[in-house]
Amino acid sequence: MKTFAKNDFYIQLSLFIIGLITVFLGIVVFENAVVYLFYFIVGIPQLISFIIRAFQEIKKSWLYIVYGIFIIPVWISWLIILAFNNNNEVTNVLIASIFYSPFLAIIYVYDTYEFYKSQK
Repeated sequence: MKTFAKNDFYIQLSLFIIGLITVFLGIVVFENAVVYLFYFIVGIPQLISFIIRAFQEIKKSWLYIVYGIFIIPVWISWLIILAFNNNNEVTNVLIASIFYSPFLAIIYVYDTYEFYKSQK
């Protein structure tokens, strides 16, 4: 468990930094063309980590629970859009998530740090 906590934190932190660099490059170099890659560069690994931690028998922090409550509907919305093409009601969830997902990403990186610290 210690190894997973350590690796998870460093992977999440690294990908968050890579996501920020992508945003910067998207704004400066590509004129916003790749800014939305941040959501996938950071979000997909966080979702995988979230699911792995969900099935571990450890105490879940309140930050972890808040993250799950707000981020799972976003991924479900993406799946619905991909499966059934475009659905306006589902799209509203995704539009809202554009604003709050970066804050959730920060919360998740912090939570993985706290989880890592608790495993020492």
